[in-house]
Amino acid sequence: MLSYLPDNHLISLHQHGFLAKHSTCTQLLETVNDWSIILLNCNVVDVRYFDFSKAFDTVSRTELVYKLHAYGFDGELLAFINDFITGRSQKVVLPNGHSPFMSVLSGVQQGSVLGPLLFLLFINDITDLSRAFQLNALLMT
Repeated sequence: MLSYLPDNHLISLHQHGFLAKHSTCTQLLETVNDWSIILLNCNVVDVRYFDFSKAFDTVSRTELVYKLHAYGFDGELLAFINDFITGRSQKVVLPNGHSPFMSVLSGVQQGSVLGPLLFLLFINDITDLSRAFQLNALLMT
């Protein structure tokens, strides 16, 4: 998967998380560079921040499988990934007791090797959506 995605230009160039030779530092450098160019051309910069603090927990499994299929993953690999993200349960353990096991209905596993990659693919098109909002705003003015 890790070679298939970049080899087929399926990862957004604006994506910096969970990729080799990409980090919050490279993202910050690219952003500051873009802002500097915009400001040097006497234009305005609008910034949107997203809070991804609970993002791994909110991934829709149905949408994730749909996106993976759209990226070209199918057959046994897609079936494996679907099995990996479904059928999980969890419970809360406290010093004086614990809750019963409950089904986990959304999200990808944190702390796994595959979880961050699946999350990255789930949000990979967010820059496309941001650009769509920008274009829509320009058309409305």
